Amino acid sequence: MYICRFLRICFYLLLCVVASNCSIMPNELDTAERLMETAPDSALHILQHLTPDKYKSDSKRALYGLLMIKALDKKILPLKPDSLLDFSINYYQNHTGHDRLATCYFYKGRSYKNNFQYEKAIGCYLKALDVLENKDNNLLLGRVNSDLGDIYVLQKDYLQARQKFIVSYKNFKLAKQSIYACYSVIDIGKTYYFMKEYPKAQQYFHKVYSTAKDSLTLGAAIDEVGLCYYKSKQNDSALVYFQKVIHYPYIGNNKSIRYYYLANLYFDLNQVDSAYFYAKNAFNFHSDTHTQRECYRILTNCEYLKGNMKTMSMYMNKYVVAGDSLRKIEAQTKGSILETIHNTNLEVVKVKINFWLMVGLIILVIILGVFLFIKIKKRNKVVIRENEIEHTHQKADIRIETMLKYRKTLLQKMETVKLKQIADRKKASPAEKDQLDRKLFEDILHLNDPEFFHRKMDTVLNDLVSKLKTRYPALTDKEICWCCLYLLNIPTKDIYLLLDYKVDSLKKMRQRLAQKTGLAGVTELDDFLNAILSE
Repeated sequence: MYICRFLRICFYLLLCVVASNCSIMPNELDTAERLMETAPDSALHILQHLTPDKYKSDSKRALYGLLMIKALDKKILPLKPDSLLDFSINYYQNHTGHDRLATCYFYKGRSYKNNFQYEKAIGCYLKALDVLENKDNNLLLGRVNSDLGDIYVLQKDYLQARQKFIVSYKNFKLAKQSIYACYSVIDIGKTYYFMKEYPKAQQYFHKVYSTAKDSLTLGAAIDEVGLCYYKSKQNDSALVYFQKVIHYPYIGNNKSIRYYYLANLYFDLNQVDSAYFYAKNAFNFHSDTHTQRECYRILTNCEYLKGNMKTMSMYMNKYVVAGDSLRKIEAQTKGSILETIHNTNLEVVKVKINFWLMVGLIILVIILGVFLFIKIKKRNKVVIRENEIEHTHQKADIRIETMLKYRKTLLQKMETVKLKQIADRKKASPAEKDQLDRKLFEDILHLNDPEFFHRKMDTVLNDLVSKLKTRYPALTDKEICWCCLYLLNIPTKDIYLLLDYKVDSLKKMRQRLAQKTGLAGVTELDDFLNAILSE
C-alpha cells in the first residue's frame, strides 16, 4: 500500500517536471509578447530570465530573439546580441509570418543605424519594405520610413528625407499613433530647416508645439522652435526656448544636444563661461559623435579666448578625431543611390519573372493550341470517318436495295413465265420440267453468255464478279457463278440444275471455294460474300 502511494507520488512529480519544461517557458514568452507595448520593462525582465537555448522549437527561439531585440529597443539599450536576431531572420525567411520577418529586418536595420553603418541599415530597411508591400501594417511602415528619413537627413538628402517623413506621417495617422505622427511632423519641419526655409519649418514646429499633449513631444518641438530662432539670428527668442527646454524630459542623447545648443548660443553672445559649462557637461548625457565634435569646437574656442593653449590643443585634437569619424560616416554611399539600385534590381527581377511567366504562358498556349489542333484534327477525322461510314452505309443500302429490287424483279419474271407455262408444265415429265426451268433461267439471267452475266452481276452485286476475279484468280467461272446465284437467293435445287451439280459435287465445290479464298470452312462463305457485297 505504501509502495503504491510512493510510486503514485513519484509519477505526479515526474509529470510536473515534464510540464514545467514543456509549457512554462512558452507561456512566459507569450506573456512577454502581450506586455511588450504596455509594459516593456516587465517584458524585458521576463525575457532576461529565459534561456532560449532550452527551446526545442525553432519558432519559439525565433520569437524570443525578436522580442528581446524589440524590448531592448524600447528601453533604448544596445541591440545585442546580433546572433539572436539573425536566427529569427533565418527562421522567418523560410516560414510564414511576413510581418515578423519585416519587423526583424527593421530592428536589424536599426542596430546598424545606431552603429552608423548606414549602408547596411538602408539595405535592411528596404528589405522590410519589400516584405511589407501590399500589407496594412501601418505602424511598422511608418517606423521604417521614419528611420530611412533620419539617415537621409544625416546624409543631407533633405528632399528624399522629406518624402520618407511624409509617408511615415500618413502611416502613423492610419495606425492612430498620434505621438509618432507628431514626431513625423517635426521631422518634416527639420527638412525645411536644413534647407534654410525657416518660416516654413516654424509652421510645422509650432503646429506640434500647440497640439502636443505629452512633455516628450512638447520638448522636441520646443528644441526645434528655438533652433529656428537661432538660425534666424533671433538670439533672444532662441535663448528663451533653449533655457525652457533644458528642464523637459528627454530620450537618449537629447539632453546633450540641448546642452550643445545652449553652449553654442552663449558663445555667440560672448558668455564664454556659460558656453564652456554647457559644452563641458554635454558629454555627461550620451552625446553622439556630431554633438561631441561641436562641443569640442566650442571648448577649443573658449580655451583660446582664455589663453589656455595647452588645453586648447587637447580639445583641438579631439575635435579633429571626431571630425575624422564623421567624415568616415559621411563617406558612405547615399541612401537615395542605394534605394535606386535596390529598386532597379527589384525591377530587373520582376522583369525576369514576368519574362519567364510570359515564356511559360506562351509555351502553355502553344501546348494547348497543339492539343486543341490534334483534338480537332482527330475529331474531324472521326467526323469524316463517320461520314464516310455513313456514306458507305448509304451506298451499301442503295446496293442492297438495288439487289433486292433485282431479286424481286427476277422472281416476278420467273413467276410470270411459269404462269404462262402452267398448261405445258402439267403435261410435262420431270425431265421436261427441268428443261423448262433451265430455259427460264437462261432467258432471264443469260447464263449461256458468261460475259453478259458477269457485267449484270457486277451491276447488281457491287462489282462482286470483278472483285473475286481480281483477288482470287484461281476461282472458276462456275464457282463465281455459284457465288452470284447464292447471293440472289436462287433455290439450291435450281442451282443444282443450272450448274449441273449433284449434292456431293456441290458440297465439294464449296469446300474448294473456301480453300481458295483462305477461309477456315464452308460456314464462313456467307459472311465472306456479304462482306464483299457491302464494300
